[in-house]
Parts: sequence; C-alpha cells; structure tokens
Amino acid sequence: MYRIKLISVSNNELKNEALNIYLKNDYYFSKISDASQNISNIEEDIETIPDGVRKNQKNYRLISFNDEILGVVDYLTHYPEKNTVLIGLLIIKNDKQKQGLGTKFFRYLENSFKNKNFLKIRIGVLVDNQIGLSFWKKQNFKEIERKFLKFEKSEKEVIVMEKEI
Repeated sequence: MYRIKLISVSNNELKNEALNIYLKNDYYFSKISDASQNISNIEEDIETIPDGVRKNQKNYRLISFNDEILGVVDYLTHYPEKNTVLIGLLIIKNDKQKQGLGTKFFRYLENSFKNKNFLKIRIGVLVDNQIGLSFWKKQNFKEIERKFLKFEKSEKEVIVMEKEI
C-alpha cells in the first residue's frame, strides 16, 4: 500500500522543494525555456491564473508519495468550462520516471476529480514533448485540437487533449 498526498506550497521551504523538482526535470523545461529554472519561476507558476479565473480555482501542489516529495501538479477547476479540470503541469523527478508513479499520481487526481463531480480533464502537451505525449495517450486522453501558446519569448505548438471521467 502507498500514500499519496497533495501539499499546498505555502512557504519558502516548500517552494524550494518545488524548485528541486523543476531542476530535476530538465527534459520538460528544456522544451519551454533556454534559461535555468529558479525560485521566481515557482512563484510565478503559483500565482499565474488566466483572465476570468478566480484564485480558488487555482491549485498548485507538491505530490508526496510515501512521505517523499516527488512531483508537482498545477491545475484549474471549472476551466475552461464548468465541470472540467485543466491540468497545466504534472511533473515528477526524472529519476523517478518510468516506474509507474506518474500513472499512480494521475489515477489519484482522476479519482479525486471524479469524486468532486467533474466530468472531464483537459491538458495541453507540447508537440515536441514525446515523453509527455506518450504518457497522456496511455492515460486514454484524446486529441481535440492544436493551437499555439506563448512560452516566455516564443510560441509553441500545443496538442490539447481531453478525457471524460
């Protein structure tokens, strides 16, 4: 049996835990930025919400597995529409990948969303993020559209995917 907990990032120690995960996930971050990740990236990710979204819809959490912090998830509830959750980021440390943990974390989130009566989960995956794309397809997400989104100084093509729960 294992324990998964989501931990709100509410102090500098926890921000540093999140930064540690960012720094240990260079594959993903190399896709969106040439710069190294730092604490201001964490603070920006914690605070940033799209126009029209209320603060209580934003959830930026560390993921603890058997009391070890291994990942970060960032999601919005009732976005972009009612009864939908948009997962903006789900990452785990590089050295913990390919062990089934991402699937365990996603199942935990999916069940939590289902228990709160959400009907769909939406994600966006960079076209050149082959690891992420493979992962989300294994979780039975289906492509619904492609669009270009701004990341730092450049636009990147994103595959928008969705799953009914």
